[in-house]
Amino acid sequence: MVKKNLLLILFIFFLLSKEGQGALKKGDPAPDFKIRGTDNNVLNLYQFKSKVILIEFLSKKCFACDMVIPDINRLREKFSQDQLAIVGVLFDDEIDNASNLYAFSKERGINYAIYVTDMKTKKLYNVFGFPNFYILNEKKQIIQIYRGITKDTFGLLNREIEKLLNKGGK
Repeated sequence: MVKKNLLLILFIFFLLSKEGQGALKKGDPAPDFKIRGTDNNVLNLYQFKSKVILIEFLSKKCFACDMVIPDINRLREKFSQDQLAIVGVLFDDEIDNASNLYAFSKERGINYAIYVTDMKTKKLYNVFGFPNFYILNEKKQIIQIYRGITKDTFGLLNREIEKLLNKGGK
C-alpha cells in the first residue's frame, strides 16, 4: 500500500512538473557542458553525434533513480548508439573520481554511459530533484523535459524517442 501511494505521489509530481521550470524549456538549445567518464576523459555534450540524446540527471541517494535504471537499460538495448545516446549524469558533489563512478555504475547495474559534471551544470539545467530527463534532437534542441518518474517511464521516454526518430530527429 505504501509503495502504491508513493508511486501515485511520484506520478502526480511527474505530471505537474513535466514541462520543467526555470530558464530552460522545450525548444531551447541545450546548453553545452563538460562531463568526465569512467575512463577519466573529458567530453562536451556537443561531441555526441547521435540523432537523439537522452540526458538523465541522477543521484546516488535517489531511490526513484534506482527504480528507472531497468527502463533506461531497456532503451539502451532497443536503440543503436547511432540513433540514441544515453548520457547518465551525476554531480561532483557525490562522485569525486572515475573509479567511484565506475563502481556506482556496476553496483546499480547500469548498462549505459555514466558521467560526472560540476555543480554549474546542475544550476544551468535547473536540477532540483531526481531523476531529470532531457530529450534532445540531432540539433541539440530540447524537445522534452521530464522530472521524476511515472508508472511507465520506459513507455513515456520510448514514445518520445520513437517520435523523434521517425521525424528524422526534428
